[in-house]
Amino acid sequence: MSTLDQAPVSGKFGLLRAAEAVTNWRALAMSAFALVASMLMGMLTIQVLGHSPVLGLLFIIATFAVSLIGYSAVGIVLMRDAQAESVGFVDALLQATFSVHRLLGIGVLLVAGWILLLLALLIVFLVCKIPGVGPLLYAIAYPVAAIVAGAIFAGMGYVGYPLAAPAIWQGNSTLQTAARLLQIGRRQLLGVIVRMFGLLLLVGVLSAIVFGILGTGAAIASSISAATGTSPLGGLMGTLGGLGGLGRHASAYGLGADAAGGGFDYRSMAYLGAYGFGNGLLFAIGLVIPFLTFVNGTCLIYLQTVSGVDFSATEEKLSQHVADAKRHAEQARERAADHLAKARDSHAAGTASAAGTASLPMSDTESPAADAATACAQCHKPMAADDLFCGECGARRHA
Repeated sequence: MSTLDQAPVSGKFGLLRAAEAVTNWRALAMSAFALVASMLMGMLTIQVLGHSPVLGLLFIIATFAVSLIGYSAVGIVLMRDAQAESVGFVDALLQATFSVHRLLGIGVLLVAGWILLLLALLIVFLVCKIPGVGPLLYAIAYPVAAIVAGAIFAGMGYVGYPLAAPAIWQGNSTLQTAARLLQIGRRQLLGVIVRMFGLLLLVGVLSAIVFGILGTGAAIASSISAATGTSPLGGLMGTLGGLGGLGRHASAYGLGADAAGGGFDYRSMAYLGAYGFGNGLLFAIGLVIPFLTFVNGTCLIYLQTVSGVDFSATEEKLSQHVADAKRHAEQARERAADHLAKARDSHAAGTASAAGTASLPMSDTESPAADAATACAQCHKPMAADDLFCGECGARRHA
């Protein structure tokens, strides 16, 4: 991937183009496919969890992977459309499948960086507890820590997480994506925050319009349905009739004769299930437009931000840091292996020395016994090995 993007044509990556995503039939189809696949995997996971928690955990991971792949596939389709290119349905799924690990890698890097920042701030404030100079250090460290933490948090919230996915969808590696996010966060943070705020405002307005339209339509459809005697809430009101007397008033709202009588109407309960499914489907359809608008908007913001920017220097520095970290890790591993080998040699030498020391007393203890076997028990004069009587005192050798 080139580290220098060409300057955009005027209006090519304008933020108002974000709403054009709803006219991209490939993105709509991919969203529907991802939604259905995620729902099926979720229902299957719930069933598996009831029988085997361990296997259910694997299905939870699989469901998350399917959802993430579907999200990436939608993003790839919208990214290619923003770049005035086209991508096939299957190609988008394959690219999303083989690049999902990069999304996870960037997410892990961002979380690890935030944890390291918190640990660093913790150490700084522990240093500020030094008696005497502690309050002076705290007076300086507190505002600096607030500025650094706030800037990094804003960078992660407005640059790191929203723009990491578009950078990967463009075809960048994990290292190239990290370099782009780092340079954007350092040099263009305020501009990206303004664009992201505009995108969120646009998504909020579209969400209000879409759900206002769907809510009004749902109310009209429910009223006409009740007028024809089809009562989705009849079963529910009939069930509650015995609890609070709600069934007595059900007929006034067209909820069915059985509901009014306080009975349990299975036909109305079936309509209640269909009513719930229909509302869930309406809610999912209502989310599609804001979702596609947000994803397309992040792609446009990313392309507008990186246009004409050279990332080669940042990539080179980051690559050097990674190489240094690998070299230091390898050196640490070699030092640990050397220390382990020396410890083993020292232990072996100590064992051998202990064995040699233990053998010396044995020879010393055996010498008096041997001497006692060749001396007279009475006069302690030397005797030959084959002597039965002492030549000095005549005493008989003991067996």
